[in-house]
Amino acid sequence: MYRSLFREREDVYPVRWTNKAGKSGYSPDCQNEWTVVCKKPQIKCSECPHQAFEPLSDGIVARHLDAKTNRTIGIYPMLQDETCWFLAMDFDKQNWQQDAAAVLATCKEWHIPATLERSRSGNGGHIWFFFQQPIEAVIARKFGCAILTKTMERRYVPDFI
Repeated sequence: MYRSLFREREDVYPVRWTNKAGKSGYSPDCQNEWTVVCKKPQIKCSECPHQAFEPLSDGIVARHLDAKTNRTIGIYPMLQDETCWFLAMDFDKQNWQQDAAAVLATCKEWHIPATLERSRSGNGGHIWFFFQQPIEAVIARKFGCAILTKTMERRYVPDFI
């Protein structure tokens, strides 16, 4: 079920990391990471001539979903042909709950299916939109912008009222 919703690039996937200073992020899972040929952080993975990215598999996804393994992967939603199967909106400011609720109200008004998920930190959320077929990423972005614009118009109250 997970892979039927979160359709992503199959040739590469990112893995979550945390350094000694507590900073975290995601980098592509590479067979050559931290080997003699790896020149991180001087050379970005995307520019490395020694890339050997691991392809995504059912086993990788199963380990991600298994809370006992503590192996968090990310997702590269834009496919190589610049299409995508879903769109995510990220809410993480102080009023994220009200902002997300406003977007969901707009979606309800427009009859657009949307799903809210609480983020890892608990201090934010993501609204997910899943498409029945891949669409151009630029169209997905315009779709998201239209929803946000409509939401802001609905919430706007002029100062003079």
